[in-house]
Amino acid sequence: MLALLFLTLGLIGLWAGATLVVESAKKIAVMLKVSQALIGLTIISIGTSLPEIATNIKAGLVKASGVAIGTNLGSDITQITFILGFTALLGTMYATKKLLRRDGMMVLASIVIMFIIGLTGYKVMWYEGIAIIVIYLIYLYKVAKDEKVSKKIMSEIAFSKNHKKSNKHYVQNIFLMMVGIALLIYASDFVVKNALKLADIWGVSESFIGVMIIGVGTGLPELSTAITAIIRKAGDISIGTLIGSNITDPMFSLGFGAVAAGTSGLVFDKNLLFFDIPFWFAASVIALLLFRRNMKIGKEDRKEGLILIGLYVLFVFLKIKFFLH
Repeated sequence: MLALLFLTLGLIGLWAGATLVVESAKKIAVMLKVSQALIGLTIISIGTSLPEIATNIKAGLVKASGVAIGTNLGSDITQITFILGFTALLGTMYATKKLLRRDGMMVLASIVIMFIIGLTGYKVMWYEGIAIIVIYLIYLYKVAKDEKVSKKIMSEIAFSKNHKKSNKHYVQNIFLMMVGIALLIYASDFVVKNALKLADIWGVSESFIGVMIIGVGTGLPELSTAITAIIRKAGDISIGTLIGSNITDPMFSLGFGAVAAGTSGLVFDKNLLFFDIPFWFAASVIALLLFRRNMKIGKEDRKEGLILIGLYVLFVFLKIKFFLH
């Protein structure tokens, strides 16, 4: 079972690489006097999805469509059910009407867009990949506008002029960021190659490995971020990270994977299209409704977290029972 061991090592490498890139980039941004608001909007929101992005690009390059699409779906379903439910058992997460209306609806819209694209020829072509990347960037722009990021940037720039920070660790952080990027590249190669080997050894589909193993593994950064936020009594960051990732993955990660696949595109496994995506949509609706009830979920009402974890257990059972191949 060397393939499983190497796949696990690759997933650990993806997590470590993403952590290095995000932490180093945040420090460099501070040294360059980049706004904290902009750091949150870009580095953190996209940074936690770097494992999925790296895996999608590599899978697209080697035409491993099942791994690319399966990784996205597996990661997002795991996050919106198990990780959200588990985090809710540890502490309370609060949602705002704006978060549910703007970002929650964007999650559902992203799932619908992914489903519609899949229906058109069971492929995600390179030009469709570009289109969904553009949609994601438009969404980021709207978030920046709503949150008045530009005003925060100007205010922080004005503050930084009177409070110069030392950049003695600038070179060190650039080096660490480059190490993180290299680790992401090599780890994604490791993950994809061994996922294909494992699918062959076990006699299961690439997409099954993508959903059930790689997808879970690439959700580790979100789990780590969510738990850390709960411990620090910042539950709003937990829900923001998980919802943000459920937008970034189907739009940004999948978009880059489709572009990397070139003219052949990413081919949709029908099981993913007609089971995983509808399940993801239903689970997302349930999660949003649980938040909508009291504008929070958490350990005060443990059944909310248990409902979400139960959804994940149901998904795993159905996946193994009916969609193994």
